Amino acid sequence: MSHNMYLENEVMNANPGKLILMLYDGAINFLRRLDKVDYAKECETKTYNINKAFAIISELQMTLKMEYKEIADPLYALYSFMQKLLLEANLNNKPENVAEVIKLLQGLREGWGEIVSKEAVTTMQNKANIDTTEHIEAEDREAFSIAC
Repeated sequence: MSHNMYLENEVMNANPGKLILMLYDGAINFLRRLDKVDYAKECETKTYNINKAFAIISELQMTLKMEYKEIADPLYALYSFMQKLLLEANLNNKPENVAEVIKLLQGLREGWGEIVSKEAVTTMQNKANIDTTEHIEAEDREAFSIAC
């Protein structure tokens, strides 16, 4: 299976929390490609990777559920701030801005990672409880049929 097919399959089967993690990972990876790039000499590489990260941050921003203002408003502002930093990094060759955005994205990614992990544990516990209940019910039916 090719990498693209694997990635497409992973995206199609991911829950919303996992998709957000994948977006954070993608933005971070695009920006990390710039670690050893000379911004003045490699303008095309710089612009490409910054634009990719910018687009991912825009997607994260547009998918916020604004009815949950207490979390959506600060995230929207933070995403806007990151976009401003990336624009300045691209226009003024400022790798320190890219480093700051990476740091912010990593913090957000870490927080979402904890949420997704807890969600996965809860899902697994719920599934285990369902499986156990089904197993017990099957044993009860078997015991009942033997008794009859």
